[in-house]
Amino acid sequence: MKTSLNWITSCAQAKCTPEEYQHKMIMSGTAVDDISPLFDFSGVVVGRVLTCEKHENSDHLHVCQVDVGKDSPLQIVCGAPNVKAGLLVPTAVVGAKLPEFTIKKGKIRGVESQGMLCSTTELMIPQEVYPSVGEAGLMILNEEYAPGTDLLLALGLDDHVVDFDILANRPDCLSVWGVARETAAVFKAPFDPQLGSVKEAGGDIRDYARVDVENSALCPRYQARVVKNIRLAPSPLWMRARLHAAGMRAINNIVDITNYVMLETGHPMHAFDLNQVKGRHIIVREAAPDETLTTLDGKKHRMQGGELLICDENGPTGLAGIMGGLESEITENTQEILFECAAFDRTLTRIVSRRLGIRTESSGRFEKGVNPATVQAAMDRACELINLLNAGDVVSGVIDLYPNPVSPMSLTCSVKRIAHRAGVDIKGEDMVDILHRLDFEASLNGDTLTVTPPIHRTDIEMEDDVCEEVLRLYGFEHIPETLLRGETTPGKDSPYRLMKRRYQRTLSALGFDEIFNFSFTSQKQLDNLGLPAEDARLSPIKIKNPLGEDTAVMRTTLAPDMLKTLAYNIAQRNEEARLYEFGTIYDAFTRTQEGLFAEKRALCLGAYGEKADFYQMRDAVLTMLEQARLRADIQKGGEAYHHPGRSARILVNGKAIALVGEVHPAAAERFNLTRRCFIAEVDFELLSELFESLDAVKALPKTPAVHRDLALVLAKEQELLPVLREIEKAGGRLLEEVRLFDVFEGEQVGQGKKSAAFSLKLRDPEKTLEEAEIIKVIEKVKKKLKDAFQAEIRS
Repeated sequence: MKTSLNWITSCAQAKCTPEEYQHKMIMSGTAVDDISPLFDFSGVVVGRVLTCEKHENSDHLHVCQVDVGKDSPLQIVCGAPNVKAGLLVPTAVVGAKLPEFTIKKGKIRGVESQGMLCSTTELMIPQEVYPSVGEAGLMILNEEYAPGTDLLLALGLDDHVVDFDILANRPDCLSVWGVARETAAVFKAPFDPQLGSVKEAGGDIRDYARVDVENSALCPRYQARVVKNIRLAPSPLWMRARLHAAGMRAINNIVDITNYVMLETGHPMHAFDLNQVKGRHIIVREAAPDETLTTLDGKKHRMQGGELLICDENGPTGLAGIMGGLESEITENTQEILFECAAFDRTLTRIVSRRLGIRTESSGRFEKGVNPATVQAAMDRACELINLLNAGDVVSGVIDLYPNPVSPMSLTCSVKRIAHRAGVDIKGEDMVDILHRLDFEASLNGDTLTVTPPIHRTDIEMEDDVCEEVLRLYGFEHIPETLLRGETTPGKDSPYRLMKRRYQRTLSALGFDEIFNFSFTSQKQLDNLGLPAEDARLSPIKIKNPLGEDTAVMRTTLAPDMLKTLAYNIAQRNEEARLYEFGTIYDAFTRTQEGLFAEKRALCLGAYGEKADFYQMRDAVLTMLEQARLRADIQKGGEAYHHPGRSARILVNGKAIALVGEVHPAAAERFNLTRRCFIAEVDFELLSELFESLDAVKALPKTPAVHRDLALVLAKEQELLPVLREIEKAGGRLLEEVRLFDVFEGEQVGQGKKSAAFSLKLRDPEKTLEEAEIIKVIEKVKKKLKDAFQAEIRS
């Protein structure tokens, strides 16, 4: 959670540097990942342009005399089209550090310039924080400031952004008030949220709206107030700056108030255009199957049934705790609004948010738990801001549906047990003092410590929780150091990891880079493969609470993620890529003995580029098989996403161990592949199972080898791997190696024919081969080839 440090310290004084604040908060159990300036520039002051004359050597530059509060004005050359005498503008003096450069004294077209007049773009101040013309000209200050005043101080932007890492058990700290309470406790300062009172404008809210909650278990509290005579306008600078520090964009005063209150109190709020709420009747109910809702982001969602909806008399107008509906959003024509502040079931919010793929600041807070007991404070704060910003008139009365109020729970603890558990001798009086600083009610009677947590601390349930609170503020540094006791056992790599590491080295040596993807993917990605409807890979294991539609199912193949990664690299204009991924695929139809879904190790290779082709991928797989000392056969065939004429199955002992092929043009289009891509999938479990270890080595041969070439004329459609296998078989023990080195088609070999040239390496390990022995082997090979393939010897 990011927020403004000044905002925190306005509620709890902490007189220290940002670095000291970060250290103390971390040591007290509130993690602070980072503290950084709200705007990263210095040396920029308010300047008044006294005179503005045209530059004698330029048709667009101006020479300005600028008052920056010094004895004499600065001469500054400026090229902004909107510069003129009398303006108050940000002025970067010599030595000022801007986000991208440092200001130096120099000459522009022969005229000395002693600084720079700045735009919001150069200062990286977004327009929602301070309205301006952006890159089109200078940032003009509309308020009156004394020349020479530091710009950040003048605008109230001299602030730091604190990035907290709030744990799931502390939802109260997902707010400025929450971390301010912690700050006050750590720095022994009072907590003062500086609340005022709500000025009501009369009338009766029941004349304007009514609310019904059908299931109080899913909505334990729902509070509503009405504001009439809406005066829509931009929010003040201090509010826009605080929203910017929290990473939110200012929109208008009404919307900004709801966001501001959520950040400040931790209670998400929503504002409905009351005239767009049919019947002026809010109904909180569960969704019926197939109901639809269009949310504020313009997306239409279909309900499964059971989701919690905010409805009017015509149907859904908001998704409870997640996002409002488009129909009732605030517009420039809004005259009356209904403020909603409620508590919704955290579990249902999390399930619905993930299933629909909607993640918002609101849903994030409801998922961790919003306390219904503090709804009133948030609503009062929103109405107080309506008064403060003169954004409308608050109608008298409040609708508050809270059938089962939360009651404070008291705990009886033992001082001795807390001290023993903490490992530090903490006195009972010190415990009481610490708990009082944390807003707990605490009293001591001998060894008995009676504790009542504040209403906003829903995480305190037992003595262990009280011990944690006491220890973290007493100081972890007080725990005495002790030496580690115990025994360690040496670990070792599993056979799978050893095998994986072996082939990682092999593939890296072949020029491939390893990639990693999640084990879950989307149904759409699987469908894009174009597999037959009955293919089991199109029926994956579905995740019950997915992060979104893109991660809703478990992978049944590595191919979609490889193709997606290749498409990403092509989109990034990488000229070539050779990638591989080790991963696990999941079978929805097979179970293990323990009743779990079956998992299988797999390997996928992918490539594109000038040198990438089918043979590169095939040879990479064959190299892996050679390392395993496995003899491979190659057959035609592939998957639906392979090019029908450029794919093959690689078999070992009759079992398919790999598929290699070029991506089918139709599949390439579905995956946005704009270049020819090639993919290989390896059954890594089968490869590991068939892997033959190198148990012994042979001595280098002492006799010379004999080489003979054999050029055959074959039918054009004849596959050459069976021919090579027949040569190996016919050559017997004297044939040491055979390889294909040339394939030729042309008039010389006849129509419907092709020439294939093989190189044979012959050797007898015991003696030098005689010519008669060589001829006998060659003739036997010729005869076998003629009988099997009607092969003719090419002269």
